[in-house]
Amino acid sequence: MKRRFTLALILGAALAHGSASAQMQAEVRGGLTIGSHSGSAAALDIAPSISFDAVVRRQVHSSFAVFGGYYRTAFGCTEGYCKEQDPRITIVGNHGVLGVEWGSGGPWLRTGLMVGTTGAGSRGDPPTMGIGVHAAAGLTVGSGRFRFLPGLSYRRMAATSESDDDHASAMSLDVGFAFQLSGGN
Repeated sequence: MKRRFTLALILGAALAHGSASAQMQAEVRGGLTIGSHSGSAAALDIAPSISFDAVVRRQVHSSFAVFGGYYRTAFGCTEGYCKEQDPRITIVGNHGVLGVEWGSGGPWLRTGLMVGTTGAGSRGDPPTMGIGVHAAAGLTVGSGRFRFLPGLSYRRMAATSESDDDHASAMSLDVGFAFQLSGGN
């Protein structure tokens, strides 16, 4: 698993290598997330929690960018096996991500590969490393060094442990801010 993650990082760095005028920006996003955990026998559970992302994004072409960073995904579980649990169970995923973005200036689409753990509160065995996918759509508002980034995202994550082979899905309505670090004409 570590070898695959290292290979993905090297590939991401190679793709991100561009001209000296390529734009590079740091982003912070946060929002309310709802989701589903297969091990809880609950469907999509409307018990939102706060999730956040921190990524660095580099424009490598006028309509193509690469990004990498950290995602923390959290949502509550109050249905299925989580029903009548006290305190409420929270599903938490901590992942590194590498991905690509299509769009230039206004609307954008993103997809990425996530590697990390997803656990359901204190229930069961500790989580093991797993792979997940991320997809998002949003809008870049503003120009200059500071930009506003509202969007919607979907994540599907492995939520495995030594005794279970589960998965979790999460949807988020989030707001982000980007700060241009370098480049651009």
